[in-house]
Amino acid sequence: MTLPQPQRLLDATGLKCPKPVLKLSVVSVEMKPGEVLEIVGDCPTFEKDIVVWCARLKKTLLMMHDDGNDRKRALIRF
Repeated sequence: MTLPQPQRLLDATGLKCPKPVLKLSVVSVEMKPGEVLEIVGDCPTFEKDIVVWCARLKKTLLMMHDDGNDRKRALIRF
């Protein structure tokens, strides 16, 4: 499976809960249907928070990847 290229990157590295999700919420209003956002973070709850955010707002989580050193990368389709 080939993943789509993201239209936007949100780097939430160094931010702790709930800041990554708050930044994601701000950026999400600028995203158009079908666009893909890549978000990167290293908060201990990052993966769980992104999964819950996508489920609540009915966005598609295309991928969650562990980059190592507690850093994760996610692709979200709007």
